[in-house]
Amino acid sequence: MVLGTNLIQGSELKDGDLVDLVVGIKKNAVTESLKLSEYELYLQQLSDKGIEDLNLIEAPNFGEASIDIVIEGQNIVSFIRVNNPLNFNYMFSETEGFIYGVDSEKNVVEVLDLSDQTRTQRESGLHTFDFMNLNSKDYLVVTYTGVDNKYHLSAFEVLPDLELGNEESLAIISDGNVETTKIHWGGKILQKDQDIILCLGDLESPGHSAKFDTLWGKVFSISNVDLLDNPLTEANDPRINYLAYGLRNPWSCFFQNDSLIIPDVGNSHWEEINIIDNIKNIKEPVFFGWPWFESYFNANYPSTPVDIATQNELIESTVFPNYVFPHGNDYCAVIGGTELTNSTKWKDYFFVGDFCTGTIWAINVQKASEVIVLEKNLIPYSITTINDSGNETLLVGTTSGQIIEVTLP
Repeated sequence: MVLGTNLIQGSELKDGDLVDLVVGIKKNAVTESLKLSEYELYLQQLSDKGIEDLNLIEAPNFGEASIDIVIEGQNIVSFIRVNNPLNFNYMFSETEGFIYGVDSEKNVVEVLDLSDQTRTQRESGLHTFDFMNLNSKDYLVVTYTGVDNKYHLSAFEVLPDLELGNEESLAIISDGNVETTKIHWGGKILQKDQDIILCLGDLESPGHSAKFDTLWGKVFSISNVDLLDNPLTEANDPRINYLAYGLRNPWSCFFQNDSLIIPDVGNSHWEEINIIDNIKNIKEPVFFGWPWFESYFNANYPSTPVDIATQNELIESTVFPNYVFPHGNDYCAVIGGTELTNSTKWKDYFFVGDFCTGTIWAINVQKASEVIVLEKNLIPYSITTINDSGNETLLVGTTSGQIIEVTLP
């Protein structure tokens, strides 16, 4: 029985439109064959567009990786970083508002506690952190959703005794629907030369991604030169350089050399990995299609966040993803991501994964090589972040509070 659809009454269907139907199924009657037929439908859609080779699920397996749980008993791990000036082997953050260091004895040491000022509902929380030199001093920089209903990019000076100074604001973002949303924050901090780069989701308001009166649904850079004295607060700040828009939830962006890899979490059907080559040469921001496209396919978005002429122009200028995978066979959300800086074997690859199955892929764009290096369901928890250990292995965080080291085949 068809119970509903994503189309409003009276909608006109065009050739190639993808329609979502809510179908009633008898309790306990969902079979493996039904799941398989769903995935076959996705494969047919890819075949119709001649892009079957972009589907990461069909990538070949490459050997057999091994996993080792190195930290457990924590809360949701949101990010892991090895390089740091605090002399830890590596550091990690939890969405609840904590940042920890792990010493040579594998002791977990609290470095920063923002739990009293961090809002943690669903995807809200402390998202990522980095170390940056600002005004000739080293700072720990973090992104988090505040209990004050604002989104914060904040800095804490690293003092001579390796303690942290007081919080100083670099950006306080209150536009969009910050006070009500619980998902699609993004929040990844990157840096390139003297610029801070932020990757932000659409706050579950798809129209944000198509217009420039809000920072959400975009990737942008800001010069770090005067942020301590003059924090960013507005989307029209002239210091902002927009790099990409038309994104839904690019929360785990990362660099491979000068290329920016943007995994974008999909809506109902498709996950995508977008790549901007030579980020320094970007003259105009790249539009990646959302909310009118999910991957290569019509997202059937009915609202008009911009005028029709602008909408048509954006649709025509859409840059489609380099790699995709569908929400079939239990796959559900793309997780980024890192390169391996100290690996000879994997030096030209980058790594992304899937939240639900724990699958991890290695991708070499130049060689058109995509391989599975960790098969699905070997990690028994949902994965949240994939990072470079510095020792030719991957460090993977989970929703269940584990950090897992993956030794590649």
